[in-house]
Amino acid sequence: MGPSILLDRKGPIMSNARLEPAKLIEAAENLAPLLRDNAREAELARRPLDEVIDAVRESGLFALMVPECHGGHEADLDTYFEVVLTLSRADASMGWLTAFYIEHCFWFCGFPEEFQKELFAEQPFVLAPGSLSLADGRADEVDGGYRLSGSWQWGTGIVHADWVMVGAMLTDADGNLAPRFFALPRDEVEAIDTWYVAGMCSTGSFDIEIDDAFVPRERSVDLLALLSATAASEFHDGPLYRTPLVPILGFASALSVLGAAQGAVDAYRAQTKAKLAAKETRVGASIDDPAKPSVVAGAALTIEAAELLLRDVLRDVMEQRNTASQATRGAWVSRMAHAVFMCRSAVQDIVSVTGASGLRLESPIQRALRDITTGSNHIIFDRESRYADYGRTLLDQPIQSFLV
Repeated sequence: MGPSILLDRKGPIMSNARLEPAKLIEAAENLAPLLRDNAREAELARRPLDEVIDAVRESGLFALMVPECHGGHEADLDTYFEVVLTLSRADASMGWLTAFYIEHCFWFCGFPEEFQKELFAEQPFVLAPGSLSLADGRADEVDGGYRLSGSWQWGTGIVHADWVMVGAMLTDADGNLAPRFFALPRDEVEAIDTWYVAGMCSTGSFDIEIDDAFVPRERSVDLLALLSATAASEFHDGPLYRTPLVPILGFASALSVLGAAQGAVDAYRAQTKAKLAAKETRVGASIDDPAKPSVVAGAALTIEAAELLLRDVLRDVMEQRNTASQATRGAWVSRMAHAVFMCRSAVQDIVSVTGASGLRLESPIQRALRDITTGSNHIIFDRESRYADYGRTLLDQPIQSFLV
């Protein structure tokens, strides 16, 4: 067992006023300067800063996907898209973390209704990491619930968490195995500080360790029902709650990468304009290397194309929801993965023309490259399997990925 860490969890409680989509997007725009100004400090701290988390709490954004009956805003995927993208342009790590906090509240909407009422009784959101990795834990059925043990990586959100969600294979009373998802209060799990990484540093995604914890039956849900949206749609009528979980997870990750790439373009433009302004004492001052604008233009156009691809997937998801075939859902995630790798390649090109200054760790362009490289390695974007599945779809063959 590695060293544990005592984590801060409490902060100001937001008001119960429901915000319309335009106000939620405006709230994200108002938060962006704070995220941008604190990005480097948070990266060095290897965890989200308390004052930034508190500001997002007060903005109301964490309740974006929570149903109105629980005091949330019940906003749809298009609002989520704009909010996460706006935050991620300022700081990809905080965009990533906020995106996961928001969509993990969506996951809770598939748990039994009794537990949902408990979760949202005091405030219209819950801050919780969530790990779908089934191989990392084991659960056994006992009287009134389950005994759960395991160790899970990538606990994004554990630093300020109220609750924790993890997946495990359940062994029932008859010895049968089934994938299941479990929720536990934060103080019943241990956070292990293993977060020494190249990118997405300030997410503070420490490991989660659980040792023979009892989980009441109402704090668990069938994982397949959660993935397909049949669990959430049983309790909530809005179209959001008929949306499969994996595309939402895909947007949470992909939009953080897209925002980082767009932020890199903005940073390069600002940096280059400042250099040109310093040369204005010379008549007709211009960029010394005429090839650089061409490289950056190509990168910017690639990032624009990636955004259009993601917006096309968004439109398709919102039109079809849980009526889409497995092949269509697989194609959605394959296209998201392609957009992510388009962004990664484009930012690599931008870094190649920034000169020596682009190698400094405090450079926002360098941080964007680190964050994108790390974010693109999320399991949902496994390029070989996603491309292979898309190829099978083109040939009218069944896909093989579980996460669709």
